[in-house]
Amino acid sequence: MLEQTRLDYLQAMGITQWMPRSALENAPEPRWLPTEAANHHSHQEVEQLAQSHHIPPVMAAELLAVGDAAQQSRGAQNAALPPISKSAENNTAVPSPVATAEVTAAEAVDLTPPRFELHFLRVGQHGVWVCQDAQTLDAMMRFAYRVMAGMQQPLDMMQAPLTFRWPFIESSHHDQSQSVAVQALTAQWQHFATQGSQYIVAFGDDCQQWLPLAGAEMHEKNSFWAANLNQVLETPAEKRRLWHMLLQQGSVL
Repeated sequence: MLEQTRLDYLQAMGITQWMPRSALENAPEPRWLPTEAANHHSHQEVEQLAQSHHIPPVMAAELLAVGDAAQQSRGAQNAALPPISKSAENNTAVPSPVATAEVTAAEAVDLTPPRFELHFLRVGQHGVWVCQDAQTLDAMMRFAYRVMAGMQQPLDMMQAPLTFRWPFIESSHHDQSQSVAVQALTAQWQHFATQGSQYIVAFGDDCQQWLPLAGAEMHEKNSFWAANLNQVLETPAEKRRLWHMLLQQGSVL
């Protein structure tokens, strides 16, 4: 069994993986994270993040490591800035033009964490339905069930929803800027892609903004997007548009 498949089964059963703080004697080398990255954060931090986002502790440790790597990268870039030159006439410190431009560019980077959440629902073997708030999730699940039943598709493939929430932890000590958010969301989407996801049904502006940044191809042939779920439920033309998109998927539903 693949490691990720095993983790998915354990997550579905509500079993939390145990992670040692240090390498065990005679234990094999870890395959997910280097020892220094896994031990950088305490066991309590990893468990808190895993429980708050309903993800395996291994993924929580990876997210914390991504934030640390981005923060260290920015620190290295700032350390590499050219030194400030001194004026020979009045002996006052005057920044060189190159240093001034690079400092201005560094200050222009917005490190404010974006705030959004995406709820993913695997429907069938190749479909992923996405919404941007918990209030819509239940209605989307019921609608997806009716649509799949109407298309005579097997309903036992529908999995429990998965929530991606950003920032992933309420802390000012971790880099959770937009670039880090995109990296984390890309890793999440690649997880769906490796499981065979080939089309998307999405509701909400946040879905349209963030999914393409994560590498999800939002073309008319393989995706459906609407501003909100109610718009589709109350508009026959939108239902028809969704139905035609799903029919184009043919055997990949």
